[in-house]
Amino acid sequence: MPEEELKKMTKPDEAQRKILESVHKTLLEALRHREQEILRYIAILAPALGGFVWLVREFVKDDEVVGFTIGTLSVLFLLLLGAVYSLALGFNFRDITLQLAKLDSDPCLDITQYMLNGWPRSAEIFVDKYKFLKIPYCTPPEIIKVFWWAFIGAIVGVTISVFFLTSKENADVSITEARCVLMVWGAICFTITVLWPIYYGYKLKGRAKKEPPKWVKEKPSC
Repeated sequence: MPEEELKKMTKPDEAQRKILESVHKTLLEALRHREQEILRYIAILAPALGGFVWLVREFVKDDEVVGFTIGTLSVLFLLLLGAVYSLALGFNFRDITLQLAKLDSDPCLDITQYMLNGWPRSAEIFVDKYKFLKIPYCTPPEIIKVFWWAFIGAIVGVTISVFFLTSKENADVSITEARCVLMVWGAICFTITVLWPIYYGYKLKGRAKKEPPKWVKEKPSC
């Protein structure tokens, strides 16, 4: 049981403390690294949107349905990958924060009193904080969330653009079929993107539940 594990925890000796401090430093660097991967998001988002603009120009000019359909399916898939990648990094960020919060507590490094008041001081916070309508829902932190929303917006924008581009009067069967395929695929990508945080929410909740509700040991009364 987590409570029993807490009772077994002892103050680290000098050698163990140095190891914990080294691990703490490594995790802090990893945390900063997660927020510095902006170029990777741009490397996914910019080519995807640029490719879609080129596909639209070619479709308007030549009515090339097959190429437009395959290309747009690929663009939506690339945007979906970008959104899922953002969520994966966001979960990793929360997971590292959970580990750092435990290292900061007593009886590890015991520096919680020097942290900001908003810094998590128990595993319970990770169970209660990341929810949407009482359902575990782990979204990325600030800068990563911006790109997650950007990928969602791009998926919606591409799907709506496809609808208007293919909604022509007297459109032949191939264009109508292409519209149906692309609209369904766009809806699937959007659904996966907004529901995937539930998976990471339960995953984070499971990790937090394995920890004692309170990391700080109660001081014996005099």
